[in-house]
Amino acid sequence: MFKLDIIIPVYNEDEKIVDLINQLKEGINHKFRILICFDEDNDKTLQYLKNNKLVNDEVVLVKNTSNGPNSAIIEGIKNSSSEIILVYMADDFENIKIINKMIAYMDEGFDLIIPSRFIKGGKMIGAKPIKEFITRTGSLLIFYIARLPYKDCTNAFKMFNNKVRQNISFESSKGFTFSLELVAKSFFLNYKIKEIPSIWREVPNRKSNFKMFKWIPFYIYWLLYTFIKNTGR
Repeated sequence: MFKLDIIIPVYNEDEKIVDLINQLKEGINHKFRILICFDEDNDKTLQYLKNNKLVNDEVVLVKNTSNGPNSAIIEGIKNSSSEIILVYMADDFENIKIINKMIAYMDEGFDLIIPSRFIKGGKMIGAKPIKEFITRTGSLLIFYIARLPYKDCTNAFKMFNNKVRQNISFESSKGFTFSLELVAKSFFLNYKIKEIPSIWREVPNRKSNFKMFKWIPFYIYWLLYTFIKNTGR
């Protein structure tokens, strides 16, 4: 039995996915499994994994039944079975060092851990100004208008327990909106939530799959959902 399932959505990742898996293996002090969630059979990521003989009981391929990162993550959540679930990005080498701390908080009884770029100790490094502006503005709206008491609900990097997985039915479909839905529904279910600082470092010269303008309406939907639910409390 694995203590932790790490869900990594991928899209034509390069050889760095191999480095990431090796660094996760070196950095995490618990038995864990990685679920590589992909859309198409011709995704280049799969070839790198197979060439390096990394596909096994500890690195499992999960094919998305729909399309896009949000549904890939939800597909991974559906296929998870461990005590703890972590959603992690394929280009994030910065935050491996805080995963053990996050697990320790889970062992203390927290249900959901929110790594935050926007609390003391957190940072967003190297993002294009428009991306950082929209991300920060969205987070402020969620905090002050929707009244979720957390500073970074849209960061896809999240850890939660099996109880949360079993009791939340995900409805989000686009972008990384599962993250806001996860925090909102966990908050309304009175789960124990902890926000900790994290650093997001933009990878230079990497083509981003973040379609911010296309996805904004879907984030607005969950912002309004949260505002209405909070208003009726």
